[in-house]
Amino acid sequence: MLTDQRHQIIRDRLAAEGRVLAGELASHFGVSEDTVRRDLRELAKAGECRRVYGGAVASAPFAAATIGQRSGHAVEEKMRLASAAVRLLSAGQSLFVDGGTTNAAIARAIPRDLELTIATNSLGVASALSEHPHVELIVLGGRFVRDLGTCVGADTLAAIAQLGADLCFLGSCGLDASRGVTAFDSAEAEVKRAMARNSAGIVIAVTNDKLATAAPYRVAGAEAIRHLVVEKSAPAAILADFERQGAEIHFA
Repeated sequence: MLTDQRHQIIRDRLAAEGRVLAGELASHFGVSEDTVRRDLRELAKAGECRRVYGGAVASAPFAAATIGQRSGHAVEEKMRLASAAVRLLSAGQSLFVDGGTTNAAIARAIPRDLELTIATNSLGVASALSEHPHVELIVLGGRFVRDLGTCVGADTLAAIAQLGADLCFLGSCGLDASRGVTAFDSAEAEVKRAMARNSAGIVIAVTNDKLATAAPYRVAGAEAIRHLVVEKSAPAAILADFERQGAEIHFA
């Protein structure tokens, strides 16, 4: 089998399953694992996958997209995810709400009669909650990154360190059962990690295109996720991997 043929099969498997294993591919192609690893290195260099131990996963979407560009993607799906996610809330809770367009949709979907304390580093989330009559809003300041729509850096981390939350609604650039929650930006990942550490549980609402994908910076392991809110069409095999690590699955 020619190299280009192997590469196309690997692309097809990544698109269908989100991940590939070097050993399985070597058996399928009738080549050595070294050959497959070379194939994966070439595809990773081209941005078509991300190497992980034993194989590769699909690259997380929107690597170069700003939050403004992402805001028009999968709008209806995010609204459905938001409606399902807010059912996890109860009066009197304290929350961290991370940045991202799905979390902004969650902020807009919070019932107007629900009393909450919410800390966020996202200007979009803060704007969505600014006129909520029963939310005590804490805006986590710091260096504002326009493309992310969030504040990051030492001041943001210091503000997070003073707080604790019942739940953290964490945005994920990539989400994979083996790599966990990942992000594209190192400063963004640091803020996400701090929020997760200071929370009793992590909630992630995610569209299908981010499942079984990975970005460069690790935020939290899959075992740290308490609630995973997904589309009804999310692949059962991928969800089963998260369930085995303790996540409760909620369908939008």
